[in-house]
Amino acid sequence: MNTSPIYEVLLIGDSGNIKRHQPDELLETMKSNLPTSHRSAVIFLGDNVYPAGLPEEGSPLRADAELVLNLHYEALKDYEGKVIFISGNHDWNKGKDDGIEYVLRQEKYLEKLFDHKNIFLPANGCPGPKEVPVNDQLTIVAINTQWWLQKGNRPIGQNQGCGVESEEDFYSKLEKILDKNIGKRVLIIGHYPIYSNSLHGGKYSLQHHLFPLTLYKKNAFLPLPLVGSMLPMYRKYFGAKEDISHSKFRKLRSKLKSIFRKYDNIIYACGHEHNLQYIKKYDNHYIVSGAGSKSTYVLSGKYSKFGMAAKGFFKLKFYADLSVKAETIIVDDDNPMGELVYETFIFGQGGNDNL
Repeated sequence: MNTSPIYEVLLIGDSGNIKRHQPDELLETMKSNLPTSHRSAVIFLGDNVYPAGLPEEGSPLRADAELVLNLHYEALKDYEGKVIFISGNHDWNKGKDDGIEYVLRQEKYLEKLFDHKNIFLPANGCPGPKEVPVNDQLTIVAINTQWWLQKGNRPIGQNQGCGVESEEDFYSKLEKILDKNIGKRVLIIGHYPIYSNSLHGGKYSLQHHLFPLTLYKKNAFLPLPLVGSMLPMYRKYFGAKEDISHSKFRKLRSKLKSIFRKYDNIIYACGHEHNLQYIKKYDNHYIVSGAGSKSTYVLSGKYSKFGMAAKGFFKLKFYADLSVKAETIIVDDDNPMGELVYETFIFGQGGNDNL
């Protein structure tokens, strides 16, 4: 195998709470790991602005939100590769009725900031799928998972600038894209996880059963034994609006799992969980890379290959023989390059499962 990748992708999720007025360690580590070739991409996997996306001009939160996006630009202004942003629930004003206004503002702002179009996918708040052909070995497909959970206006149809007319049309188009790219690797990017061994996946520690308020506030150690288990159990089986068990997301998740199982060339990458995970199930590869601003605990699971609670990101390296290597890099205060804590070939032979 050629030891030099033909394409590299950095996957960074939930970076919207970076440090504002001092160098942010995650962005600095990202900059130290940027590929020097234009044959590469940096993909931000949603929740690009905390707490609630980009407010309208005149809002007291507007300047801070602009600053967050500007800092992303400053970190990448000399980078020659492709830059992609997708949206998460926070970018849609945390799912409120006026969320579409927030996400369209962010799309317009980022496109002006980076001085080119098609940086924010799928465009116009549409569900997708948006196909981005890269080369003969790789295609990227962006989907808007928040669209399925969103209140208020959810754009769809040609009259709103979308390429699909209905949810069924979305699934049909996705399968057509996957069929067309059967001989390539396909990187599908969305904000919400399909599988997760952390909070939004319904996986809770003993602490959360004893001190359930710590689910929402880190230091809220009010003991509620027995009664306190009701909250984690509810979120596991029924789901808050940000959980993958929520009824609105369950339909999308079930359909995507069914479609993905027909193919053996898919990598699905997401954020949302504030940790780093690699899960392999039914010959599909699931990467959670949502540790751009903070980290939360992650448990081991039957199909888990790697899980870690630390600020960092995944890097994927694509090779001419269709091999793909995944690397996990976390922030290290003593090393501007960060620390490589995990690497494996998720397609192809060779490499080490652990360092």
